[in-house]
Amino acid sequence: MEFRTTFSGPNISAKLTYESEVLSLGSCFANMLGERLSKGKFKVLANPFGIIYNPLSLLKLLSGCLLGQPLDLKGVLNHESRFFHYQLHSSFSADSSEVLQQQFLEQSKQVAEQLIRCSHIFFTWGTSHVYALKDTGSVVANCHKQPAALFARHLLGLDEMEAAFREFQGLLLQINPNVRMVVTVSPVRHIKDGIPENQLSKSILRVFSHQLQTSYRFVDYFPSYEWMMDDLRDYRFYKNDMIHPSEVAEEYIWSQFLDSFMDPSVRSRYEKVRKLQRAMAHKPFFPEGEAHQRFLDKLRVQMEEMQPQLDFSSEIAVIQAMKLG
Repeated sequence: MEFRTTFSGPNISAKLTYESEVLSLGSCFANMLGERLSKGKFKVLANPFGIIYNPLSLLKLLSGCLLGQPLDLKGVLNHESRFFHYQLHSSFSADSSEVLQQQFLEQSKQVAEQLIRCSHIFFTWGTSHVYALKDTGSVVANCHKQPAALFARHLLGLDEMEAAFREFQGLLLQINPNVRMVVTVSPVRHIKDGIPENQLSKSILRVFSHQLQTSYRFVDYFPSYEWMMDDLRDYRFYKNDMIHPSEVAEEYIWSQFLDSFMDPSVRSRYEKVRKLQRAMAHKPFFPEGEAHQRFLDKLRVQMEEMQPQLDFSSEIAVIQAMKLG
């Protein structure tokens, strides 16, 4: 008797290698992917403008980066002596609008350079519920705790999301024709909108993802939402807030990601990297003892053998400091 429903992940043809350049964008699930890839020594940039939940804001922001557009200063606001922008996450702020603009231009240039050379872009759509400023009609990426009376809420339409994606990919493919894009729907629940409304929002994002997958040869779909909702399917796989996937759930979805995006040889190297990092985190009973010193020497040699392709310079420096200590 089966007590859960399972399914196989997609067989992605454009696998990740240690030569890949990755950009991971969207909800906090995009951060999780970026962090895990980074720990595995992959070259990755994750959410350089902070978490952005809706596809429209994210895609327009990326198009602006490719076009070299500055921030629209009409979107700048001063809140509690810090300057923010309605098209950026609250983690992106400054002491003045001028400094905010300069920080954005520097980050925008970095993002544009990453877009030019990246092999894979991972998009994690969070919600299709958006808020628009009533006085301008402009959809915002973040409300920055401003009064609700300033905004009107609505659902994004498939046409406007597809138009934003079409503009972005048209710009990108002119300079990076071999890029692969992977879209997924975030398994994080947006229940502040209401549970029925969250399901409606996710359904629209899933249809949008399907449209992209079937319309563009360079787009793949990764079913993280389906693994959470139809495979794990239990509140014990959520954190205490009942919104975010637990560490166990993240680990399970991550294992599916590894199956889909890494060939055995690449995955073997990734597992070796993680094994070395876990060994380094080991807390010895006798750090000054001869056995632990030999253990550190062995770790250092194994890390040096994986250089220069993989950068272990920071870990090796820590080992040297531990030995000196």
